[in-house]
Amino acid sequence: MGKETVFAPQTTVALDGARVLVNGQPTYAGRPGVEGLLFNVRTVNATFDDTLNRMGWWDDDGTHPENDHAGYGPWRSAESAAANTARFIAALPEYRAWGILAVNLSFQGGHPLQGKTWIAEGKGSAGARPNGQRDWIHNSGFRADGSLDPDHARRITSVIEACDRLGMVVILQCFYFGQDTVFRDEDAIRRAVDEAVDLVCGRGYTNVIIEIANEVMLGHYHHEILKPARVAELIERARRGAIERHGRRLPVSTSEAALNNRKQWTEEEIDRVFSASDCVFIHGGDGIDHGAVGDLTLVARKIHDLRARPWYRERPRPIIGNEFNVRATVEAAVSRGVSAGLHSTPYLQTMWPPKWGVWENEALWFFRRVRELTGAAGTDPYHREG
Repeated sequence: MGKETVFAPQTTVALDGARVLVNGQPTYAGRPGVEGLLFNVRTVNATFDDTLNRMGWWDDDGTHPENDHAGYGPWRSAESAAANTARFIAALPEYRAWGILAVNLSFQGGHPLQGKTWIAEGKGSAGARPNGQRDWIHNSGFRADGSLDPDHARRITSVIEACDRLGMVVILQCFYFGQDTVFRDEDAIRRAVDEAVDLVCGRGYTNVIIEIANEVMLGHYHHEILKPARVAELIERARRGAIERHGRRLPVSTSEAALNNRKQWTEEEIDRVFSASDCVFIHGGDGIDHGAVGDLTLVARKIHDLRARPWYRERPRPIIGNEFNVRATVEAAVSRGVSAGLHSTPYLQTMWPPKWGVWENEALWFFRRVRELTGAAGTDPYHREG
């Protein structure tokens, strides 16, 4: 694609040691305890589509009381996909007003039915199925050969550009284990990485951090190159491609799952993957070690372990949580100088149908805490605290 750009960026993200900089300044400058952090929200279905266009799960035509917050009408790809992205873009200023400086996008979405126990496909991990989710959802910004789907790419770029105008960062995930079976082979996966890099760099976007894959672990992905032993190949490929084809550095990492489990990640794999990364994306749910002293959570143990490793001591880098769903995990991370990102419960910022913005009562604790920590001025939808 060459070095020619088609977009004049206003927002640049950079990583300076363990801090995140936006437009050359630490985020939340002057705020004790959070300067240089990157509070974010998992909104990976902001560019969702289901090109199979045959299931009624996405419909909300007034006959689904469980979706009464939405009222979006029946699903029609691709117009419904475009409308969903437009609603998300309209909500971005609200996230920003509450101190959220980054959103998570994905070329392959997330699990849109997670937690909907009355739907069989909503149960269990998408990665546990031989064909992932693709027996019933086709939601991929990449085709079988790794080339970009132009409609999906347009939705991705529209969000990146909207975030750029607001001074926000996009954590852009390439692969999700529910959709990785779309690829016919590893060469297609390599091409997909190249196409993602060329989209970001070729259009001149400077507010993007690439996340190669969501929740790398042995038990999720169907292709070996997306598992702990080999995903560093793709991290290095993305970085090298940005330099060689576009003459610029692009921050690249991946996120983990079960990092503390040595049956999932060996010591050598942790070092290989994250020493090759510009930052470290960590996940953590409600894995609290009950009965332990203080706030010892699984996330706290991950942070302690990562910071003790020689490659981290030699070159500290940001540790960014971009999928937390309980208060104890958020507090354990922030108290250790680690960014926190919301994976909302009951997932209405991720599940289908989403209602974008700061409204969800079960997740208001996160937005209120970010507002308190950052000094943001978001208006509480319920006009009360607690």
